[in-house]
Amino acid sequence: MITKENNHAEDLLQFIWNKRKLVILITIIAAIAAIIYSYMIEEKFKSGVTLYPAMSSTVAFTDIVDPDQSAATFGAEQQAEQMIQVLQSAEIRNQIVSKYNLLEHYGIDSNSSLKNTALNKTYAGNVSFARTKYGSVLIEVMDKDPKMAADIANDISMFYDGSKNRMINERSGEALEVAEHERNKLKAEIEMIVDSLAKLNKMGVVDQETRPTLITAIASAKDGETRKIIKSKILATDKYGSIYSNFEDRLEYMNLRLSTKNAVYEQLKSDATSTFSHKFTVEKAYPAEKKAYPIRWLIVVVSTISTFLFSIILLLVFEKLKDLQSKES
Repeated sequence: MITKENNHAEDLLQFIWNKRKLVILITIIAAIAAIIYSYMIEEKFKSGVTLYPAMSSTVAFTDIVDPDQSAATFGAEQQAEQMIQVLQSAEIRNQIVSKYNLLEHYGIDSNSSLKNTALNKTYAGNVSFARTKYGSVLIEVMDKDPKMAADIANDISMFYDGSKNRMINERSGEALEVAEHERNKLKAEIEMIVDSLAKLNKMGVVDQETRPTLITAIASAKDGETRKIIKSKILATDKYGSIYSNFEDRLEYMNLRLSTKNAVYEQLKSDATSTFSHKFTVEKAYPAEKKAYPIRWLIVVVSTISTFLFSIILLLVFEKLKDLQSKES
């Protein structure tokens, strides 16, 4: 019987010694059960892909060298987090599920009303994404088939580029329509100015560089007809020269704007139509030679130790209950 004095360590050890046969029996049974259970668990193999995100998601169409826009620049922490978000997207998951028929592969009832919940939960348990301390992103896939685990990991890496390209293409496509409209509108305005300048030229108006030569030309003219033509140009230039100059200045300004808009348009056109790689693959996945799960010895050791401790606690509780019952009686 356990008394208040039995709380000392030597009394506890004495109690365990007295109950050793029962504790050992329970522990042995638990160990055997753990061994049997560990061999009933389905074996899984792990494969992984290591990726670095690219800093830039486009090809720049400018003459200015920006290191952040270089296709050879590795991405930083922000790009790695963005990569993980895309890798976790339903778009990539659905592509993998469809390609490998994971509903059947995972043994999920296709007629169940909760099939998608079960599928997503199983997928999340077998596929993981994590950022390493070196700034790369690790894709790990576990599956009962080592080759399928490697193939899924490699395909997730491949589908990443497709998903990101789609997002960039869609967003750039909308901006491209706006840029094209603005560019065409500016081209139309430039054509109107060019037409106006042509009409003024027909009226005899000349540009600023030619005007100083008119006086010299009329003085050196040898016949009246030539002097008459030059004089009409002088009169027309005096009357409409300021308008002509304004059109010239406006045309120069608009050509500069058009040059900028053309660069923007070409950039957006490239972003809307190009398929670009957004990652650096450090190491592709390959079929694992050894299983990663379950770790049978760990299951047996943890189960055995847990049962050993739990059995002692349970026997102490029963002994305490017997003690309380005897006091009540």
